Amino acid sequence: MRWPTRIVLILVLALATSACGVRLAYNNLDWLIMRWVNKQITLSAEQTLAVRDALDAKLDWHCASELPDYVAFLERFDADLASERLDAEALERHGRTVSEFGQRLVAHSMPTIVDLFASLDDEQVGELLAGIDQRNRELIEDEIVVEAAVRRQNQIDSLVRGIERFAGSVNEAQRERLTAWAESLRFSAPHALAHRLQWRAELAEILELRGQRPRFDERLSSLLEPGAGWSAEYTELMNHNRARTLEALADVHALSSPRQKREFRERITDLADDFERLSCG
Repeated sequence: MRWPTRIVLILVLALATSACGVRLAYNNLDWLIMRWVNKQITLSAEQTLAVRDALDAKLDWHCASELPDYVAFLERFDADLASERLDAEALERHGRTVSEFGQRLVAHSMPTIVDLFASLDDEQVGELLAGIDQRNRELIEDEIVVEAAVRRQNQIDSLVRGIERFAGSVNEAQRERLTAWAESLRFSAPHALAHRLQWRAELAEILELRGQRPRFDERLSSLLEPGAGWSAEYTELMNHNRARTLEALADVHALSSPRQKREFRERITDLADDFERLSCG
């Protein structure tokens, strides 16, 4: 998975699911992101300082410009929950908003990421590519060579954990719906692997151009755009799986008990309150 996308996920997961609290997680995002970056590449002291300085500026921008929009989004989301309008269409609309948040974060972070990649030496490039190779091997082990029944159960378990973070334990009817959801998904892992291998090869080629800016900047920025290089078949497959997932989530919500719906709304309200308190706009 690409760097900008990973950073977006770090932000979302740290804020939405952190056991230590949203505000504490957000106030330590610089450390969380630096920790992740250092797992991918061993940075020099100069690179570490440059990334930290850039992170400080990005987080200042984020709390001033983005968090107020997060609050407004969560309020709209809660309004749909209150009026029982959380169907697949509403989830698709809210999903587009979250995607726009991610795209803005990627666009704002791209110059820093490109500068960091341009500063890598040959040893760091090798380390980065070796990490990508390892994650590709993990994809094969975790999603391709496993039996279909095991893969489907892993998908169910993963989504159940996500739901339970917000709404508490799922009931039997919800589990049955999630089982049907997993069976409706198309097998995407081989396509994902093919795309990853192609992406890795192109990244290796681009990294050989580190001394040829702005050509390097243009090619790397294009490569790091979410969805770049997806084949038509892979795009259609992912769209199918996304649509089935939104339908399943809408049905799971419709099957929620009053307690689950109450807990879900309380979680959304708490998130909005935390984002409002963290905003420095």
